[in-house]
Amino acid sequence: MPRSDGTTWDGVGLPPAAQDRLTRAADSQAAGSLLSVPDASALATVGFTPVGEVMGCIVEQVAWRGYGCGYGWTDSRTVASGNGNRWAGLAPYVQAVYHGWETALRRLLMEATALGADGVVGIQLTQKHLDLQNREFVALGTAVRGVAVGPRAKVPFTTDLNGTDVSKLLHAGWLPTGIAVGISAGVRHDDYRTRNQASWWNGSNTEITGYTDLVSTIRHDARTQFERRARAHGGEAVLVSSMGLHVWENEPSDNHTDHYAEASFIGTAATAFHRGATAPTSSLTVLPLNRTKENRR
Repeated sequence: MPRSDGTTWDGVGLPPAAQDRLTRAADSQAAGSLLSVPDASALATVGFTPVGEVMGCIVEQVAWRGYGCGYGWTDSRTVASGNGNRWAGLAPYVQAVYHGWETALRRLLMEATALGADGVVGIQLTQKHLDLQNREFVALGTAVRGVAVGPRAKVPFTTDLNGTDVSKLLHAGWLPTGIAVGISAGVRHDDYRTRNQASWWNGSNTEITGYTDLVSTIRHDARTQFERRARAHGGEAVLVSSMGLHVWENEPSDNHTDHYAEASFIGTAATAFHRGATAPTSSLTVLPLNRTKENRR
């Protein structure tokens, strides 16, 4: 898309449309928000006010490179977490998906920083297939700013928790630090035993051990990557918001099939801002309980 000076965007920084949206937001007297009334009210009790809607997106070509014979790979060696088995061809695919989510979240943070935000809450992560290879990754949320005066974090926090849950987390003495995404993919050759267990002529309720092994291994690896990335955000705990699993079949040659699986974990890393037995926050900021004449009226 051409800029106002006739040049085209080179992919560095924010897209021109995003820059224009930030300019309009700076000139506007009203801050946009995707928060519900209960969420906005809950955040107000802990000193956060919305400063605008923020979004990060990227349309990326995710060229699948996992097809090919999976013969001989019938255990966890098929796993790819971004730098996995090169013979399976899954590592470039996983890296591409990570790049999509990381770019969308990075651009969302750039918008939030430009608005002077301390964090982004209620982030919605969506992925849409535009065609066979091209996908759109979108991160959409509400930037918020604290009313407290003093030093502020250099990088706003991000969370997919809604405003009410963020308020509860803060009252309990915990602060969200960032969204973590864990992804893994794998392939398993359909050997004789697997084909026999999965065949229609088997005629019995039988566990397909090969498929169980595939999905269990992939889920475990995705969870491991998820926890590792949560720690990279400085998280002492992680709140899982979604777990996804996609399994599909491929026939690389006649009478020969492989099964692929992709697992994902998404959630919020959090860290405690107190070390005492109880949180330093108080419900008095939500509902006054002291028995004064003014409160009894």
